Amino acid sequence: MTDHSVFVAGLRAERDAFGALCRLLESEQTCLVRSDIEGLLQLTGAKSERVDRLIELARQRADHLESVGLSGGSNGMGDWLAAHAGAQRVELTQLWDELVRLASDARTLNEINGKLITTRLSHNQAALSALQLSARAQNIYGPDGQAAVSAGQRELGSA
Repeated sequence: MTDHSVFVAGLRAERDAFGALCRLLESEQTCLVRSDIEGLLQLTGAKSERVDRLIELARQRADHLESVGLSGGSNGMGDWLAAHAGAQRVELTQLWDELVRLASDARTLNEINGKLITTRLSHNQAALSALQLSARAQNIYGPDGQAAVSAGQRELGSA
């Protein structure tokens, strides 16, 4: 395989990996909405693996662009695409556009999931605070397990 075909295969793999990450993030969102902690735990490893793979593919893309004298970012990619002609350029531009769109979709899904997590955490903290306040107000037993006596109250069983 030539450098060019290896690079294009890498772009396809990166596009596909972003698609898979989007599907995982959608599953994560479903688990968050349903409060499915077990499902979230199962997705965590797969999500981490996908992100690691995407980092590796992006590094390979940047390395290749730099090896042909271009910058490793989107400007370098634009210059690389501009160097191709006709149908090949159209096909490669479409591939790059799909990759960029899926990366944007993944970013959006991840931001939404982050907001869902923050909202859930905020609600849980508020509920915990309310329970702690209620427990202090109605402290029937002390830390030693003995009935707590408040001023002005009688112990049970006393006259």
